[in-house]
Amino acid sequence: MEKMKKRIAIIGGGLRGLTAAYEIDKAIREQNLPFEYVILEERAAIGGMIHTIDMDGYAIDVGASAFDSRRADISGFLQELGLEKEKQFSNGGKLVLFDGNAVIDDVMPTYHGMPLFLNDIWQANGLTLDAKLRAFMNSIFLSKNLHENPEYSTDNFLEFRLGREVVDYMAEPYFPDNVYGSMELMPVKLFDENLVTIYGKAHIGKDKKEQLMRYADGSGQEYTFKEGLASLTKRLAQHLEGHLYMNQKVKSLSTVSDDLLLVELNGRESMRAGSVIVTTNPQESLGFLDGFSNEIDFPKAQSTSVGTVFFKINKKSVKNLPEGQGFVIPRRSSFHSTKLVVLNNKWPLFEQADYYYVLVEFGRRLEETLIELADDLVMDIIKNEVKEILTLSEEPLQSTFYRWEKAVPHFSLQQRQEMLEAGYPARQEYAKRGIFVGGNGITGYGMENAIIEGKRLADEAIRYMKKMENNDSPNT
Repeated sequence: MEKMKKRIAIIGGGLRGLTAAYEIDKAIREQNLPFEYVILEERAAIGGMIHTIDMDGYAIDVGASAFDSRRADISGFLQELGLEKEKQFSNGGKLVLFDGNAVIDDVMPTYHGMPLFLNDIWQANGLTLDAKLRAFMNSIFLSKNLHENPEYSTDNFLEFRLGREVVDYMAEPYFPDNVYGSMELMPVKLFDENLVTIYGKAHIGKDKKEQLMRYADGSGQEYTFKEGLASLTKRLAQHLEGHLYMNQKVKSLSTVSDDLLLVELNGRESMRAGSVIVTTNPQESLGFLDGFSNEIDFPKAQSTSVGTVFFKINKKSVKNLPEGQGFVIPRRSSFHSTKLVVLNNKWPLFEQADYYYVLVEFGRRLEETLIELADDLVMDIIKNEVKEILTLSEEPLQSTFYRWEKAVPHFSLQQRQEMLEAGYPARQEYAKRGIFVGGNGITGYGMENAIIEGKRLADEAIRYMKKMENNDSPNT
């Protein structure tokens, strides 16, 4: 029984869970701690939405696609894993807007499609004169800091600063739900703090051009690894050998005693642990957390499914090749696709490839119809859109569909306000019992957030276990 009390069970083998396990493993070795840990993964493979395939000798990421250097700095973590030298940075300019009828390419500096300097709004192609006037006047006269009020969403903030038309056509297409969450449901500081720096106050760009240009869309802002993002999960897994348990679906979580938890697996087996770290999708976690205690109201999320279609295309068949990395497509178009990227234009390793390799993403909040269709029907719809966008003269040589059902959880703005409070009751009550809850969407989205959250969860679990080991109250 004493050995079981020293065990930390990590539920989920995605990037959060692997990072948490890596940090726990490091703490055990460096501090000579008497603890052990296990990782319980429901599927037969680790990585979550990181999925790298091999095509003609090229590593292609068909799920999560890249890190953005403008977000949280994780270079120290990658350096520690020996991956810093494996980076490859994007080239080929930036993504441009395809509105369903024409390509709208703005030559001004932009941040996620929006003018980096508001005076440049006059150069924005595709905007009406009224939209340009509204954005310009807001930049001069309005300085209210909506970002300080959690009752306002990112959508509210950007509409106030830039106007509705700019948000719909220049911002929304460049912030995919699977990387940032929904701008209608996220306060701006949690969604993307860079927006506060750039658009938070009137005249923010005055005399600060050089400082703000580092945020500009374009080559070098994204990076992956030469062998794909799976290099990261594989490297983490190397450090965790012997601690990974695959095909282990958690059915329930309960208390054996004040200092011991019971994790039931696959409906037949069970495991005891002194502490549990939860890193699975909140909608999945709810299945085993909801019954843990009637006293704790775990927030319920509404999730969105997303998908990716990979195409291998004869170069001679493409008549409308994007000049930049590819296209983003606004919600207010007839297309289901949200983004189309030509990998040959984006990553240096693909420049000399004999074929074009194209990734198309689809899936938005409140638009579940397409993702629920059979694979062949989805493939036909997306393929026809690709043929129209790229003006193909022949069928793609190869196409493969990847689906992530209910992968992107969304919380209401009111739930977010409660979750962001320092003394959030649900988090505190679980922590008192040795349960530390994370997962995509809990504190943010994207791979950078997954690494940061994994580190935090590991630190909280280790501190709890140390208190238990010293026979102190873990709730002190």
